[in-house]
Amino acid sequence: MKQKRKYLVVLLLFIILMSLVLVFFMKKYEEINIINKSKELLTDLYDIKEGDYKLKDGILVSNNGSVINKKYYFNGNGIINIDKYGNVKFKINYKNKCINKNPIEKIKLINNKCDDFYSFKVDIVKNNSKISFISKEKDLSYKISYNDDFKGKWNDIGTDNLLLKYYREGKNYIWFKNKDGNLSEKIEFEVECLDTKKAKYNKDVFYCSGSTVIVDNIEWVVIEDSTIYTKLMKYLPIDDKLSHCFDIESEYCFYTKNNRLPYKWSNSYINYYLNNIFINKLSDETLSHITNNNICNDFENHLCDNEICGGYSKEEIEYNNFVCNSYVDSKIKLISYDEFNYVYSRAKDKKVINGNYWAINTYTNDKGSSIQYNYDYYILEDLINKLDIKPVIILSKE
Repeated sequence: MKQKRKYLVVLLLFIILMSLVLVFFMKKYEEINIINKSKELLTDLYDIKEGDYKLKDGILVSNNGSVINKKYYFNGNGIINIDKYGNVKFKINYKNKCINKNPIEKIKLINNKCDDFYSFKVDIVKNNSKISFISKEKDLSYKISYNDDFKGKWNDIGTDNLLLKYYREGKNYIWFKNKDGNLSEKIEFEVECLDTKKAKYNKDVFYCSGSTVIVDNIEWVVIEDSTIYTKLMKYLPIDDKLSHCFDIESEYCFYTKNNRLPYKWSNSYINYYLNNIFINKLSDETLSHITNNNICNDFENHLCDNEICGGYSKEEIEYNNFVCNSYVDSKIKLISYDEFNYVYSRAKDKKVINGNYWAINTYTNDKGSSIQYNYDYYILEDLINKLDIKPVIILSKE
């Protein structure tokens, strides 16, 4: 009798256990099934234009009640939003659960009734190149695009607020998300450069091309300002007019009736003067921040848009997919064709780059380039001509 009772208890426990397992699997099956139905709904939503929608008794309808399609999804009710970028979010009540889809997260099943869509605020404060974004929400990520397209990668902020430095004019767009995948409203902000005259140079300021700044008691014109460097040209020419080449035999390129030594930046007298004499006017502090220029030293290469590559920087060579066979380093150089066009197209007061002074690019092996008083870029300047000199330096911000 005791043995039978023992078997009965074991059988009863087995039945209870199997019932619990069955209930568990039925529950899991229902959850998997409703997630799959929700994915089916999500797939269809990706094909619908932006706007607000509802799931009403399992049928997809517009905000005013018009039926979008005749498909029945599941017996749920909730709100749906599709933004202009195609991101979908919804909160749908199903029995005693909430099917939640954040714009950039997977579908989740929550054991609660749905609430409204969650949103949070991010404030913006601008101070020239410094752009601050402040929010009470923590553990945020952000993405930035130059276009209103929601493209780009997400970057983590952590618990701090975000401070960015911008050195690019124009509109920018930024989005924030919290750890649950909720998005803030898109923030559109414009970055403006600072137009200065004889301002003391500050590497943290974003200067307009054509501004003038003071470095070592010398006034310089800002050619270009960026995140990593500021490119400057001396506003007033140096005291003496100089030539690249001599008409008498010299270690610098020379021109006589019977003998010529082809011009290269490495054997230019102007290069020698700038990097051995003028350089002494600059302080040790300034010199420690000057970036070396890699100048193309070719004089017979026509692989730069069918022109000789001499005078182009390595940066310009690589950007334009040109070819240069040899380079020479210089801390101080002359303005190039691309640099002159850059500042000319952006300067509010073009008089700051006016004059008749040497540029660095070579046109042929016996002609150079210069800037004319009418802002023309002249490419047939005789290399023994004496013109004004406006040194160019690049200051690193690192």
